[in-house]
Amino acid sequence: MSRIELPGEKQVGHLKLLREPRRITGKEFNTLAASERLDIIRRVSGRQKYNLLIEANDAEALVRRMAAQEVYLLIKELGDEDSGELVLMSNADQFTTFLDLDCWQGDIFNGGAALNWLTMLFEGGEEKVVQAFRQLDFELLVLMVKKQINVLAGPEDIDDDDVRIEAMHRDCGFEIEYRDSENAKLVGAVLNILLRADSEFYQHLLESVRWEQESLLEEDVYQSRRGRLLDQGFPDPFEALAVYAWLDPAGFVPEQNRKAGILPGENVEPPGFYLTAARPKDLLAEVLSGGVREEVAWELTYLVNKVVIADRIDVGDVLQMQGVTEDIYRYLNLALEHLSGGDLLKACGLLDGVYLESLFRLGFSLTLRFRQRAETVRKSPIGPYLDGPFRAMVDALVAKKPRFFEGIAEENRGGQRPFANLRDLRMTDEWLDRLEVQVRLFDGRLGFDLPSPSALDLSGCFPDSAGDLVLSDFFLTALGNRILGREFLPAPITRSELAALHERVCRDGKLAADLRWETVQWLETVAPKAGAFGSYCLDLWDAEFCQLKLGDVDPRYGCGLIVRG
Repeated sequence: MSRIELPGEKQVGHLKLLREPRRITGKEFNTLAASERLDIIRRVSGRQKYNLLIEANDAEALVRRMAAQEVYLLIKELGDEDSGELVLMSNADQFTTFLDLDCWQGDIFNGGAALNWLTMLFEGGEEKVVQAFRQLDFELLVLMVKKQINVLAGPEDIDDDDVRIEAMHRDCGFEIEYRDSENAKLVGAVLNILLRADSEFYQHLLESVRWEQESLLEEDVYQSRRGRLLDQGFPDPFEALAVYAWLDPAGFVPEQNRKAGILPGENVEPPGFYLTAARPKDLLAEVLSGGVREEVAWELTYLVNKVVIADRIDVGDVLQMQGVTEDIYRYLNLALEHLSGGDLLKACGLLDGVYLESLFRLGFSLTLRFRQRAETVRKSPIGPYLDGPFRAMVDALVAKKPRFFEGIAEENRGGQRPFANLRDLRMTDEWLDRLEVQVRLFDGRLGFDLPSPSALDLSGCFPDSAGDLVLSDFFLTALGNRILGREFLPAPITRSELAALHERVCRDGKLAADLRWETVQWLETVAPKAGAFGSYCLDLWDAEFCQLKLGDVDPRYGCGLIVRG
């Protein structure tokens, strides 16, 4: 048996008893109560979870106490070839859930996918097939069969009595056409099993297949499926989008979002895929390290399912489910850190007392507010000319799910990732403040307006394309003109003037300290906090322009200027 770790706590009613965590043998595992074993099973994933189930003395009973979605995800993680035993041990409700989750493309039933599940049932023997057919929702069963066969005629269509009697011994007198010749052997074998075991049920099934109109039947079964999935926390796709609805962080009051109670699954243990699919981090990790109450476990499951529907995720795709769970943990963590200020006890109370969906929406809204600010900057006159790091941040923030630009935290990073904690939010907020100062700075306060890219004449210049110009180029060019004794305007500087400008700007390979101080002080008088933008631009000169030797000054190599000639 797989390595088994006994948890350091045991739930007894509403009490949580502490004990020494240790490794136990398979024999000891089988002496534990079913609820304890299921708690151990839900903490692991994949092959380890499967081994614990299969080697248990009461494997079938354990599987049937698991949430259907938990078993389904395990089957998908293992693959059809390695999980047939799990399908055979599942009850009718669980099997129906497998079909509900795996066999629909929108509102169209996928007969081929359903046949895969039927194949796994068939490997369990005739009794298993008959039992499943009798217990399945009858309309769903009719649709499954109707996707595989056409019933062309029934016994009443045969006029000759002798022929009718002979036909009744063969398919009960029904004339069957198989829709797919490759599947005909399997479908025929399954129907023959049902015919031998219960001819009356078989006749009723084929009569229904014969006379039911497929489109109407499919719609009825789809509506029944919606109801079943709704009971398991899978809402209507339109309703699921509400999980991303805006919640004003400034006006969020936890007391107005207190839980009225979450109903657990009846006679079913809470699932654990949210524990193994992804690991929480930061404050949420500390909160969940104390254990998860059953009600919270179910609420997490329902939240995952709602986000899955909203994001149109394949429930059977383990990697996508992992991604969804990670996103949920991040947004919950953002909300908890925002509301609690990092206080662990307060965060624990919030997780237990406030609806998780409300916390999720709050966490998402904390990032969503950045999108509107970023869009405003992008549509402003400076939008086409944002410097590299600021452009990368804006691009990350205007995504459907705003993301964190990693260059904010580490200067040499250029990627983006989901927001994870309050620190990410604060740093992004600060960078957006800097961008909004740039918007104000270039609204005419510098004495010139930024031209639209289409109005720029860059003939004979470097750079020669508006797409290569950034805000720092305009500012440094204007500053260069002023240093050379002209007006503060971003008019191209001639190539022959670069050496003179270099001599005035740089001292021994470094930017002249007095130039930096004077420029920053002046910008602060033009627009409060604009000095940071000036420092950023002058840093470019310090790192590039001033590193060039006087005789090697070339506009192609880090001048930060618009140069003509």
